[in-house]
Amino acid sequence: MKDYKIAVIGDIHSNHIGLERCIHHALERKVDEFLFLGDYISDCPYPQKTMKIIYEMDKNYPCTFIRGNREDYMLNYRKTPNKNWTYSSASGSLLYTYENLTEYDFEFFEGLKIEGYYERPGFKPFRYCHGSLVRSNEILEPDAANTIEIMKNLDVDLLVSGHVHFQEEKMYDHKKILHPGAVGISWYYNGNTQYMILHGSEQGWEAEFFQLEYDVEEMVKEFETSGLNEKAPYWSKINIHTLRTGSDKNLACLNLATKLCEREEGSVTWPNIPEKYWQQAVREFGIEDS
Repeated sequence: MKDYKIAVIGDIHSNHIGLERCIHHALERKVDEFLFLGDYISDCPYPQKTMKIIYEMDKNYPCTFIRGNREDYMLNYRKTPNKNWTYSSASGSLLYTYENLTEYDFEFFEGLKIEGYYERPGFKPFRYCHGSLVRSNEILEPDAANTIEIMKNLDVDLLVSGHVHFQEEKMYDHKKILHPGAVGISWYYNGNTQYMILHGSEQGWEAEFFQLEYDVEEMVKEFETSGLNEKAPYWSKINIHTLRTGSDKNLACLNLATKLCEREEGSVTWPNIPEKYWQQAVREFGIEDS
């Protein structure tokens, strides 16, 4: 039986340039199919460019898609009567993404599950998800209690999961979890775009991880041409920093901005965090503020 190859692509976050790089690389290696793990949109500009690629892939190649937490954010916001996203560092990127999605995009997201069960004659089955098998935003950190519990109760030998933005292969009592890395806002490897090829045989599935250079500065330019850098000023700076370095400060900056706001104003309700606190947080972490 020949080696069967599945390209596993996750956490694109509207980075269509990184996505094209990974797809081209996978096609050069003659993969048999593609598995997309969600978080197609948000954080980077022009989500419509990413969705165009997704639909073209669905038309031209064997593809499986699931939904990530970012798609859930968009769907849930659409159903919220009192919408509170504003153009700001806290929620501006989400609002920008929401306003650039089409009815077709929402219908596509609605039709996706957050997890799946892969089976193919002659190969061992495995499960896949964005966050976890029950929540799209659950984080399966290495050796965390929830990760250990999920792996303990897993009914197959392999779980493929996205959401964490880094690449990992880890065993838990003869069961394996694989994280393919992030295409869009990648951690480590100097921010290189990341994906994974699963090689299947009768013995099971083995991972081959890739970290690929791509035109990061072209992606950075789009923050300006799209206007996203004005609609979510400091959030854009943080994401540009991650794109260029692979060092993620999103959560750290959010937490610090929130803490600074609480200290000075007594309370804070997301997304109502004034820009001056984001500016202080960005400077604290040495991110370029220009």
